[in-house]
Amino acid sequence: MADYDVIVIGSGIGGLTSASLLSKRGLRVLVVEQNSAAGGLCNSILKNGYTFDIAASLFWGFGHGEVFHWLFSEFNILNDLLERESVIRKIEPGLQVILPNHRINIYSERNRLYEELKREFPSDMANLIKFYQESDKIEDEIYYLLNKGHFYSLKNHYPHENKRLKKFYTAISILLKRKKDILHLADKWVNPSEIEKFIDLQLIYFTHKKSADIPLPISSIILGIPKRGIYGIKGGARILTNTLEKQLIKYGGKITCNSTAEEIILKGSKACGVKVREGNSVGELKADWIISNTTFSNIEDSLIKKKRKKNQFSRINKEIGSGLVPFSVLLGVDEKVIPELMGEHAVMMRDYELPASGSNIIFISVSPGWDETRAPHGKRCITATCFLSQNEASKINWEMERENKTKEMIDNLEQLIPFISEFIDCAYSITPDDYQRMTLRRNGMLRSFSNQSDFYGFNSPSSKTPVRRLLMVGDEVFPGSGAAHTAKSGIRAAEVILKRI
Repeated sequence: MADYDVIVIGSGIGGLTSASLLSKRGLRVLVVEQNSAAGGLCNSILKNGYTFDIAASLFWGFGHGEVFHWLFSEFNILNDLLERESVIRKIEPGLQVILPNHRINIYSERNRLYEELKREFPSDMANLIKFYQESDKIEDEIYYLLNKGHFYSLKNHYPHENKRLKKFYTAISILLKRKKDILHLADKWVNPSEIEKFIDLQLIYFTHKKSADIPLPISSIILGIPKRGIYGIKGGARILTNTLEKQLIKYGGKITCNSTAEEIILKGSKACGVKVREGNSVGELKADWIISNTTFSNIEDSLIKKKRKKNQFSRINKEIGSGLVPFSVLLGVDEKVIPELMGEHAVMMRDYELPASGSNIIFISVSPGWDETRAPHGKRCITATCFLSQNEASKINWEMERENKTKEMIDNLEQLIPFISEFIDCAYSITPDDYQRMTLRRNGMLRSFSNQSDFYGFNSPSSKTPVRRLLMVGDEVFPGSGAAHTAKSGIRAAEVILKRI
């Protein structure tokens, strides 16, 4: 007899979502986590009285019927989080796009966004309205299909919806192959270069790719995220993790931290257990299902030992390609230095003449003023991140260059927040080497489904892998990056298992 019905490797949002839902439905679930606390990239670091998010800091999916709204309703805790305790609040503007000559607030209401665009791009105003209207039409239909029953049918299934969805996936696959650039939705632009950079920065923020590299349907989904609502979480990303962990334990599930999954045990072509190291001892735990909240690289590098299966994961890795490597600087600052017009989430292009990559694009998050739990009184947290190619990152000795790279990032922030260096109480950096140690991701690399649509396409919205009864969740599988999307991947994995038992 198996020790558990399901063993989940890794406790990111995807893994915890699957684990908590399956535990609630009576399955025996164990989550194995290598670090001392659950959460993966959706976690926080405490430094000198400040709480900094490791990676995830911008959240969506809390609107009515969306993934977290549905998930927390399942656990009967929605009112506590959204209403009674106001742990989760909608942010306006959801995102701020900063170009050398422009600053545009992206509001959830399109009319407010149009006012911003009229001020910044008056000669292209008519085209921009047409552009967003056409993009919204595509996004609305995709949004309906991706959120209608199909994802949240843990109790009931909808064959007619699945049939419609299958037809839709086929149609979308054709669009994906055409690679139509979303900028073609409008007529000829008056200022094409600036408009392209404005659209690209929004897409880069969520996918790290420009419009020319993303199929039109994916671009429409991404541009629609702020319209659905961007939210802040009081206490930071770890609150989301802690909430799901509590539900897992409440319904009888277990989580063991400081434990490393060393191998997924196979019987023929089927996963049947996990070798787990705790301290100096290694034990084998049997399970009917394994859910991996890791990456394809992790599975190829260490978790699968059988050569034929390892080669299958190796082929997937090669087809997905490489991702990007983050470098983050975490700052505790006096709130007086933060400009009044500064958004809580921003993406900034420093120079039109430089490529839209590396240190020329900075992702910035500022802890909200209403969240007094994140910083001492009168202080705020700022996280600034840039993403480098693996080739760029590999040329840097991060231990030797940590201080210089941190100073360089702060100097770049001066362009947006003048005199910030004079108001810093706490400065801490996370290098690619640090990310690798914390997450076991190869080279600290982040790559998501959103980046890999050429390989997966919409014909394969699945958590399944080349190994039977081994499912994948997280940002490398459908539907992609961001806490909401990884939670959806966790729901899908739970659905697969519940259909089979």
